[in-house]
Amino acid sequence: MKIIKKIYDSVSWASEWTGKTVRWLSVAIIGVVCYEVFMRYVFNMPTTWVWCASYMLGACLIAGGLAYVYYHEGHVRIDIIYNQFSPKTKLVIDIFFTLIFFFPLVFMLTLVFFQDAWFAYSIGEVDGTTIWLPITWPYKTGIAIGLALLFLQGTVTFLRDITALAKGAKEPW
Repeated sequence: MKIIKKIYDSVSWASEWTGKTVRWLSVAIIGVVCYEVFMRYVFNMPTTWVWCASYMLGACLIAGGLAYVYYHEGHVRIDIIYNQFSPKTKLVIDIFFTLIFFFPLVFMLTLVFFQDAWFAYSIGEVDGTTIWLPITWPYKTGIAIGLALLFLQGTVTFLRDITALAKGAKEPW
């Protein structure tokens, strides 16, 4: 139990730290969009790079915050139904849906995004939606890392739920 708790605490700390760190990307997004608006409407000189920068930063913000949201149980759930169940039934539901949906989906997404990031790096892929042509592997790697951290957080949460269920739906540690 102590080993599982240490692993859970370590991964949860990483999720917490990552979530609190990537939230600053929202400030960067606001900054670049405000710069674009200022340049476009005050000087009549629109930029070519803000569109790409904003969606790349936004993707990294969202992916980097996934594990943080999962750790704080801020994900979407039908609480009006879920809250009617006993703690033991809630654990069984969480374990079941984690096995059936979470693990396969997040594992495959993580694998695909790491492969995509590696491919983008290996060929020097650039984004052709604007004439700026930025490289794509940094933000694709950020998405892959965010998904990998979500997978780790889901794994340790699953272990915590299994431990709690084994203790009769009580706190696992």
